[in-house]
Amino acid sequence: MSNQEQEQKRALTPRQQEIYEYIKVQTEEFRRPPTVREIANRFNISSTNGVRSILAALIKKGYINRSPRTSRGIEILHDETPATDSSSVEIPIVGRVAAGEPILAVQNLEGTITIDRDFIARRKDVFALRVKGDSMINAGIFDGDLVFAQQQNTAERGEIIIAKIDDEATVKYFQPQKEWVELHAANPKYQPIIVRPERDFSIAGRVIGIMRKIN
Repeated sequence: MSNQEQEQKRALTPRQQEIYEYIKVQTEEFRRPPTVREIANRFNISSTNGVRSILAALIKKGYINRSPRTSRGIEILHDETPATDSSSVEIPIVGRVAAGEPILAVQNLEGTITIDRDFIARRKDVFALRVKGDSMINAGIFDGDLVFAQQQNTAERGEIIIAKIDDEATVKYFQPQKEWVELHAANPKYQPIIVRPERDFSIAGRVIGIMRKIN
């Protein structure tokens, strides 16, 4: 590959790079590329759609070709070490919350989203959760938004948190009381959620950003 072609080649995110390297190693060692399901299992990606989106990015950036008609139809186009895009980061998206499991357990994730590191102020241990409902609209958080949260198990009074109650995650204002916790909505039609000690309650993270899709 010429220097000009190298300059034109688009950089990969860390996750895209590790999957590209995995495909390359599997192809070299076993004389065949991995299947989408094998890639998903190797990298603990719960949805094969998440793998397909990464493969689509590798195709677009010129690293592989893929034949959708065969299960192992991945072809490496070159073996140069890809450049890493240090300005971007992949954030896990929580799709569900299973009782008794950490919120970022593999079973709970529906995929990832790649964003600029500066969007989250280059914080680490960040995850995303898709909002359902209108309970936080007066805080500027709407149905369908992706909220980004710093993973932590404590919060200050009045902060917006991701709370885990039993087998449900909810986005609310944190208002601890002496003998219980109150979770307040940002919509007057919703009453506070009272969480008493006998319930399974924990703080999963503190909300640090919001992303909204504009139709």
